[in-house]
Amino acid sequence: MSVNEVPVMLSRRECLKAAFCATCLVSAGSVLAALPESGWSAEAFSAANPSLEAVKRHAFLQGVFQGTLAKEKFAAYLCQNIGYLDNYARCLDYLAVRLSRSRGFEKEVQALRQWVQETRDLRVWTIDYAGSMIGQKIDPLKIVPLPELLAYQDFETRCVRDAEPAIAMAALLPCFWVWNEFGKALRPGAVIEGNPFRDWVEGMGSEAADVSARKATALADRLAAAASDDVRKRMTDVFAAGCWLEWQLFDAVSQGKNNEPQSQNGKLRESIQAC
Repeated sequence: MSVNEVPVMLSRRECLKAAFCATCLVSAGSVLAALPESGWSAEAFSAANPSLEAVKRHAFLQGVFQGTLAKEKFAAYLCQNIGYLDNYARCLDYLAVRLSRSRGFEKEVQALRQWVQETRDLRVWTIDYAGSMIGQKIDPLKIVPLPELLAYQDFETRCVRDAEPAIAMAALLPCFWVWNEFGKALRPGAVIEGNPFRDWVEGMGSEAADVSARKATALADRLAAAASDDVRKRMTDVFAAGCWLEWQLFDAVSQGKNNEPQSQNGKLRESIQAC
């Protein structure tokens, strides 16, 4: 498959899975389009920026992109991500079902369902990849989830199941946005040659990932445009909480406590509990 034949809806997850195939990756010279600078998402991104910056400077990710992190620690994160991907696919699928009941969202429902399949495919890839890090087969049923993972899964599940679709999408958007942004920020300075995590690193910061992040953001903005001011505010709180939970999972695996966005913790925890 040539670069021009890469499916439009190829997400950052699918791009990561396709990192083994160089032809599926966009050339380093491509210019990535900027995410929206207006609408609900602009406010949401501003609110979540402290968590994003904490993610980008976290020692765990710095170690991955520079190839200095212990393989066992990276494998531990991958194992937690296996459980996350399983739940995330279910959440995307549930939101697709909910939106399919509303007229005018056919393309968005199709996108959600494609992301479901890509997420499930990536989970299979991650199981094999984690096993290659430690030289043994991974049994997902034997992985003990960290409390931080369980909190994130519960947060997304409750928002998708019980909240309005706009709020549900706001809860699922951090996974697109945070990963896309730290990929774009860290990938240019990454060590590639000799990096034991090269297959993972090379899937980050791609144009395909940026396209999917913008499409997911556009869906959230469309839902926000039709929502009340109270719902839009709730969307922002939920989105910021989800971005903080992304940071928490990286930090829990690395067992570090530095760089936490302390000033927002109280409000973010309230948003997590209230969703």
